Amino acid sequence: MKMKELEKATGVGRETIRFYIREGLLPEPERPKRNVARYGEEHVERLKLIKQLQQERFLPLNVIKHVMHARDQRSGGPVEPLIGLEDVLYPLLADPEGLKIRLFDEAVAACGLSPEDAEELVEMELVAVERQEDGSRWIDHRNARLLQLWAEVREAGFTANLSYGPRGWQRYAEFVKFLVDDEVATFYRNLGDRLDQKEAAKLAAAGIRLINEILPLMRTDAILREVREISRRGGLAPDGDKQD
Repeated sequence: MKMKELEKATGVGRETIRFYIREGLLPEPERPKRNVARYGEEHVERLKLIKQLQQERFLPLNVIKHVMHARDQRSGGPVEPLIGLEDVLYPLLADPEGLKIRLFDEAVAACGLSPEDAEELVEMELVAVERQEDGSRWIDHRNARLLQLWAEVREAGFTANLSYGPRGWQRYAEFVKFLVDDEVATFYRNLGDRLDQKEAAKLAAAGIRLINEILPLMRTDAILREVREISRRGGLAPDGDKQD
C-alpha cells in the first residue's frame, strides 16, 4: 500500500510514520522504484501496537522501542537445540528452600497483605501462582517472598492514600517483561546452536546471578543521580524530555 493508504488504515500521519522509521520503530518500506515506497501489513500491525502501548500503557517511545526490539528477537532463531533448557537451568537457580511450595491463600495470610492487593499482584503478573486441576492455587518460596516484600512496601508507607495503589506497580511488570523478552531471545539467538544444554544452562545461571546483582546497583545509582539533577534544576523535567 502507499503512504496515503497506510495513514488511512492506521490513523497515523505520514510525518509520524517517517519519524518511526528513522527511529527504528518501523521497518523500511519496499522501494521498487526511486521515489516509490510500498508498505505492508507489518507496518499496519506495528503502528497499531505502538498506539496501543502509548494509549493504554502510557509507555514512552524509548521504552516502546525496546518492546519492539524484543518482539523482533522472538521471531526465528536457533531455538530447537535448547528446547527443554528450563529442566537443566532450574536446579542451578533454585536452592532447596526455593523448591518448597505452599497454598497461595496461606502465603497471603502469613504476609499480612490484603487479599485484594494480592489478587491484583497476581493479575498484573508481579507474583506467579500455579493452579492445580482441583482449582487450588500454589506458590513457590520465591513468589511467597515477593508477596512478603510487597506487604513491606505497604508497611513502609507507600499506600493508596498517597496514590500508590497496586496498579501503580504495573510499570515493574511491564519493565521486567520487555527486559526478559529481550534477554532470553538474545541468548537463544546468540548461543542456541553453539552450546549444548548443560553449557548453556551453566552460562545462563551465572548471567542471571550477576545481572541480578548489577541491576539494583545501577538503579540505586541512577535514582541518586536523578534526585540530584532535580535539585539542580529546581523542578521535574518536562514530560517531552522523557519521550526521546
